[in-house]
Amino acid sequence: MKITIPIQRASSSAGSQRPQPALYFGRLMTPAQVNAAMASYPEAVRNELAGHWTLCGDVCPKMFAGLQAAHGEHGLHERITAFSTPAGGSYAVLMQQRQGFQHRFLLPLFEPKVAAFLAAMARGTLAISLANNDGADALVWRSRIKAPELLALQVLAMPLSQAVREQVVMEYFRVVKDMTEPARIPPAPQGEAVHHVSLTILMPDETLRKCDKRLMGCGMMG
Repeated sequence: MKITIPIQRASSSAGSQRPQPALYFGRLMTPAQVNAAMASYPEAVRNELAGHWTLCGDVCPKMFAGLQAAHGEHGLHERITAFSTPAGGSYAVLMQQRQGFQHRFLLPLFEPKVAAFLAAMARGTLAISLANNDGADALVWRSRIKAPELLALQVLAMPLSQAVREQVVMEYFRVVKDMTEPARIPPAPQGEAVHHVSLTILMPDETLRKCDKRLMGCGMMG
């Protein structure tokens, strides 16, 4: 389905002879936020997304064209990968792949909003919105990833202790860089080798705020 959704994004760098990864800022929208954003849309679009949590991201123009030609979800592989880092941060990567193009959502599982999203999957469903490289057009569909797969991530969705919080934040940007590497996430079963990655990140805003408050407090005391 080709629609427009207001999402927060970051521009990607210009390409070179070797395909460069595309990096974007994403947004995890609650059902209430989705309903508000869809208020002026046709009824068919509202019905498609009503009541769903929605992950909003971007892909490079070539991947978007391929998805559009295939009517969005057809020929698209989806999968979840989860991992924990040496500093103690846990992440989930929701992958969508078509041919040699792979898009990845990087979700910080220690963030409260992500934990709330996972808990809501006991009675809800997930929708995906992928826009065209910071453009206005987006393809939206209900994810094929099932609720039990998302609920299984709850065991990793634990808040960070103060002792490791700053280390996880310092490590975060290394995690982001690693996730732009094609080999970091295996290709879809029977799929082509990945030659281009579009990565959408959800910033750990609450964790960053807590770190800022602590550092400000130390500065005031010093």
